[in-house]
Amino acid sequence: MKSTKIKIAVAATLATLMAAPAQAADDVTLRLDWVLGGYHAVWHYAKEKGVFAKNGININLREGRGSMTTSQTVGNQSDEFGTADGGSMMVLRSKGLKTKMVAGYLRTGPSALIFPKSKGWKTWKDVNNAKIADSAGGNTVFLFKAVEKAMGLSGNKVILVAPPAKVSSVLTGKADGTNSFGFLQKPIMESKGTPAEYLSFASAGINVPGLAVIAHEDLIANKGDLVGRMVASVQEAMKIVQENPEAAIDALRKVKPTLNRDVHLAILKSSFDLYHSAASKGKPLGWIPPSDIETAQNILVEYEQIKTKAPVSDYFTNQFVK
Repeated sequence: MKSTKIKIAVAATLATLMAAPAQAADDVTLRLDWVLGGYHAVWHYAKEKGVFAKNGININLREGRGSMTTSQTVGNQSDEFGTADGGSMMVLRSKGLKTKMVAGYLRTGPSALIFPKSKGWKTWKDVNNAKIADSAGGNTVFLFKAVEKAMGLSGNKVILVAPPAKVSSVLTGKADGTNSFGFLQKPIMESKGTPAEYLSFASAGINVPGLAVIAHEDLIANKGDLVGRMVASVQEAMKIVQENPEAAIDALRKVKPTLNRDVHLAILKSSFDLYHSAASKGKPLGWIPPSDIETAQNILVEYEQIKTKAPVSDYFTNQFVK
């Protein structure tokens, strides 16, 4: 009789559990840094493979219009998370924006001088008396000055053009090279019939962290569990995209089929080299090296982008990186 009652109780408990609704996933937006390109395949592939859903996140991926804008939409809490240039976010943070980096993405800065291979430039020491296309408002303008100082370059002239005209300025001969994301622009330039190379700013010792996943400090303080699940999703996304970049590009092209598969696959694969910086080797994906943030702040202060130094912990946290 006793065993029958136990069985009935167990059955009733199981029935209650099965009838209870599953816990709803958190609706979350991730605002990207720019319009969709090959290096964004990491997020769309992770969404397709259920990485976010597995961590209780219903992800809404949104295109961006620049890291400054993304930092601001996260700062005003219209987006929960964003991917933004680390230096841009640090500058805005120094001016009162309440955002922090919660995971490193492109931990080596992607800024570079991209140029036709026919220039024959092999090292930074070769870059003198050149015309360089750049855009006002971007951080490559002052970072290139830091490169020139570090490498002892002279006689270069920066020509300011609209962002879409940077590559065309080089292709038409109006400029000798352009400052941009090296891994992004090299395949694009080559797709237009011009073999290209690039010299990274990081190779000159000017490494301001590239893209990072950022969040508002109130979200970090009040919804730490959600931030932790997001960072876990980021870490897994960065792992699986490297294992199958072809499938990742196919996932991206389902969203934006006009993207040239070969060009954007090359962009994606090239971005993997930036998933680590020299200081993050041996550390988990997503871990942010404090020394990289300190170096970045020193550069930003020297070139008057940040007026007053702050503790480096103001800009980032590794508390959610497993």
